[in-house]
Amino acid sequence: MNKEVKYPILAIDYGDKHFGLAISDKKGILAQPLETVSITKNRKVENLITEILTIAKEYGVETFLVGLPQEFTSSHQITTKKIHIFISLLSKVTNIPIITYDESFSTTRAQNMLTSTGQNTKKTRGKINSIAATVFLQDFLNSK
Repeated sequence: MNKEVKYPILAIDYGDKHFGLAISDKKGILAQPLETVSITKNRKVENLITEILTIAKEYGVETFLVGLPQEFTSSHQITTKKIHIFISLLSKVTNIPIITYDESFSTTRAQNMLTSTGQNTKKTRGKINSIAATVFLQDFLNSK
């Protein structure tokens, strides 16, 4: 992809139940975590997309960055298919460009970060997804 990426970027760490969000600054230098939005019995993925678009508008987002795992196992392949469906749904309701980026091991790295700061990962489970989004967003920014 030769298109120039525009900032700020909203990173989305896709999960079956929780989507972690992170935002870059307007210069594309620093990533910071936002909230984690969750699917529940009453909140479907379409509701989350609406919420994500609201957040995108609030931050003046110019690009979406969706984490995509490498397909090491069959469960990764299933997740990849779900992420592509999510991207398809998101692209139908926004003109903001959507790009993908390898998010392999970002959750493990997020857990290690929280543990190294003395935080209990069970108590911070809601933070894990947004920290993981921050990790792969910062990796992406550093690669530019």
